[in-house]
Amino acid sequence: MTPEEFAQLLDLGHETQGIEFKGPFAREDKDQFVEVVRAVLGMANRRDGGLVVIGIDEHDDGTGLGKKLLAVGLSTTDREGWDQDAVLSSVNSYADPFVELDVEPVEHDGKNFVVLRVREFDEFPVLCKKQHVKKKGDKNDVVLREGACYVRRRGRIETSELPTHVEMRDLLELATEKGIRRFLKQVHKAGLDIAGMRQVPDDAALFDKQRGEFR
Repeated sequence: MTPEEFAQLLDLGHETQGIEFKGPFAREDKDQFVEVVRAVLGMANRRDGGLVVIGIDEHDDGTGLGKKLLAVGLSTTDREGWDQDAVLSSVNSYADPFVELDVEPVEHDGKNFVVLRVREFDEFPVLCKKQHVKKKGDKNDVVLREGACYVRRRGRIETSELPTHVEMRDLLELATEKGIRRFLKQVHKAGLDIAGMRQVPDDAALFDKQRGEFR
């Protein structure tokens, strides 16, 4: 991602279905890293994937109506911890099947940021394979639940477990499309020409044909 493209992301001033911002932290901070994992899983189950940007804080804009973005950036030490192999390995310890993403470092106004470019799932929707519970005072907050399917929600810009039939239908349609493309590729490899195939007649059509030939 170029600095110009990154500046355009900031100019939006808010998150979108395909963009989520996270504040600066060291990758080794597990409680904060699982929040990123949750966002990544949601983006992987979205058509065309999405971006998770590390180093951007959100604060109330003072009006009570929304939030504003603060480009805080990462320290040099924290930035070095966001290595491609380390991030991919850490994320995929929670993902089943695996997630594909690219770690893209960006410099903006002399500050360091990291953009995770998440690709949509390859064959099957991605599920969470490991639970993570975060302590909040006397309460336990389940950030990641084993077996859960996380998506980017419609109507509300957030990552959540499948909330309604609308998100479920979107996910099933995307998985079905991929399944059909996979089937057609296998048919092509087998040397079959679907375009040249004739529809197989049903029993009634065969009976009419035989009766006509008998007459």
